[in-house]
Amino acid sequence: MKLKHLLILVFIVMSAMPLFAGLQYLTSHSGDYAREQFAHHLSSMSEIAKERVLTAIERVEDSTALISSRTQLRLSLEQWNQTGEPSHLGKISKIINDARHGLSHLKEIRVYDQQGKLVASSTTGTVTMEEIEPNRPLKTRISLKEVGDEVVVESREPLILDHKTVGFIEVRFYADFLTSLVKNRTGLGETGEWLFAVRHESGDALFAVPLKYDHQAAFNRRVPHDRVDVPITQALLGNEKVMDNAPDYLETPVMASTRYIPELDWGLVAKVNETEVNALAARNQTLILVAEFIIIVIAIAVGIGLAMYISRPIETLRAYTARAASGTLDDPHVAGTGWREAKELTEHFGYMIKALRELNENLQHKVEERTQKLQEANNRLEQLATTDALTGLYNRRHFEQRFSEEFDRNKRYHHPLAAIMLDIDHFKSVNDRYGHATGDEVLKRIGAYLKAAIRESDVAARTGGEEFCLLLPESRARATMTFLERVRADIAELQFQANGTPFRVTCSFGVAYLDDTTDSKESLLKQADLALYQAKESGRNRVVEFSDGHNVASN
Repeated sequence: MKLKHLLILVFIVMSAMPLFAGLQYLTSHSGDYAREQFAHHLSSMSEIAKERVLTAIERVEDSTALISSRTQLRLSLEQWNQTGEPSHLGKISKIINDARHGLSHLKEIRVYDQQGKLVASSTTGTVTMEEIEPNRPLKTRISLKEVGDEVVVESREPLILDHKTVGFIEVRFYADFLTSLVKNRTGLGETGEWLFAVRHESGDALFAVPLKYDHQAAFNRRVPHDRVDVPITQALLGNEKVMDNAPDYLETPVMASTRYIPELDWGLVAKVNETEVNALAARNQTLILVAEFIIIVIAIAVGIGLAMYISRPIETLRAYTARAASGTLDDPHVAGTGWREAKELTEHFGYMIKALRELNENLQHKVEERTQKLQEANNRLEQLATTDALTGLYNRRHFEQRFSEEFDRNKRYHHPLAAIMLDIDHFKSVNDRYGHATGDEVLKRIGAYLKAAIRESDVAARTGGEEFCLLLPESRARATMTFLERVRADIAELQFQANGTPFRVTCSFGVAYLDDTTDSKESLLKQADLALYQAKESGRNRVVEFSDGHNVASN
């Protein structure tokens, strides 16, 4: 056998055998790898869906808190409980109707008295006089409910006045975020489906939305709680995992990712039929086999070519030595293409390294740019989460956080702290007469004035429709009253225009001070609320302090 042929054979064996063994190992594990990748995909999609649901529920809680925080609603309901006069019922209806018009995703608002009887509803026309159990929940209770042909999110919380429950508010929202999630099956293949269930009173899993293969399943179809092999039951048991070959509600084997929402006791499942998953794994395995064959053929061809390229100068040298042995002493003429090509290959490799280095630097620069943009986006998201979109002041949630911090700090070190609640007088008449756009402009300008008037250490927030709260740390009574009188007078001098008609607005202020008798931040804020109520009752456009005797003194 010639040396060239021997080298070719050696190169074929060396290049093809290890590659063939590696590809065979990859083929044997490709099915498991494809299933693992699909399981990871399902898990990621279900986690994203869970976060979307939690985000939507946070919006429901914020909207419910914004409506129930209206002081006049609680006062009118308390007066209705005591007197039963229709005028108080009219005030309640106006308040909830105004709130309903301000929230596009809201379906209905209902107000119940202390005994759980329906008092008022934002729905026009005849409303069924329903009753609820007056269980006085300590926090907002959110549930799903079927109303007619619609699935709605129902949020209920007590209305508290003077540390007692005067009634309940029930707010119903369109469940668009659930129905859109169920209908959008992008990424779940042809047989994929979203399942969403709540816990039935029997403990069974009760589907809360229509199903792909059962459009009448919402609040009708259940899965027994003892069927722990079914993914939706595992979800309600609080187990978040990926299940293989698990039966779904039609007893069809599926791959499913389960998620549990403990805050609401809801279960969420993303599932795909096992037939589709196995077909995907088989298709991937076929592609790998085809790729194996192509790679092996290319490797053999490359091995042959490389062997011939390397053996050529060796064969030339062998022929020269044979001629020299026979007595022909010609100057050796050994082709140097191999060495030259090796040198060029080294040079090109250096060029490639240089290009890769430049590419890496450019990539690092891109990463830094994207990181900076991501940080800026996070900063914007944080600002949106803590500020009121209309006025630019803090929102109610962030105000409560700052209030807790300032209250604890000033209480611990016996420092002065003033809490102020202010309300725009007759703000509803501004909206009714000039329109909500003008009302929003009034809120913006007053918010901008308050933001500019306070110190850097002070806190200003919009906590309701036309209600604002101020916190003045390290501010004693005399300095606080001087400052608030200036603020009251400045606001009264602000001039607004609507359709060429100038007008002004005034504000009423209620002030309470932290002292040794103040036991909680809620009581301090309640004192300021009572002072604000007295300011409105005594004529508006004034600043009223809460006194130690639980009476208010007007300045």
